[in-house]
Amino acid sequence: MKNEVLIQLRGDRSQGEMAKEIGIPKSTYAMVENGHRFPRRELQMKLSRHFKRTVDELFFAQFDRVS
Repeated sequence: MKNEVLIQLRGDRSQGEMAKEIGIPKSTYAMVENGHRFPRRELQMKLSRHFKRTVDELFFAQFDRVS
């Protein structure tokens, strides 16, 4: 399942631009955003700090909406 929260927060920037801003490989960012990989805690925290959102908001809020 695609991470709609990350997609929305990315806005008009490319996945490559986001990955560079965060300091991770583009392939890693793309896999997380596209739902092919769930990030380890360290990456969750890095993304959380970058977007100024909680880990729950970034990775679990979309599941709450489905329920």
